[in-house]
Amino acid sequence: MKAGHLHRPSTETRGKLFMATERRQTRRLIMRVPMHIRTVGNIASGEELVQSMNISQRGAYFATTLQLKVGSLVEVRLQMPEEVFPGQTHEWTFTARVIHATPLGGFAKKFGIGVYFLYYSAH
Repeated sequence: MKAGHLHRPSTETRGKLFMATERRQTRRLIMRVPMHIRTVGNIASGEELVQSMNISQRGAYFATTLQLKVGSLVEVRLQMPEEVFPGQTHEWTFTARVIHATPLGGFAKKFGIGVYFLYYSAH
């Protein structure tokens, strides 16, 4: 198993610690990729199968019924698309931070979640 740290998100401190924000340093691809997500440290929440709306080497955006809070950590498991990481055939597991969460319209009570990949392992 290969494990690694993708990058260190930047933070600012002026008496307060601000959440790191993505600066879109990598190209986002609008594509549906099946992903398994679950809250880190909350076994009771279970795992949900979702599809990305867009994805990059540093993060993803997806719709879910889970009410995830900004700043919370999630585990994201997926087969990384060839368009994002050429030549990769492994399943990846990312620890990611929720960087934005927006209620989506409709009766399904879904939320649009943007995550920033922090750590990974490739199986």
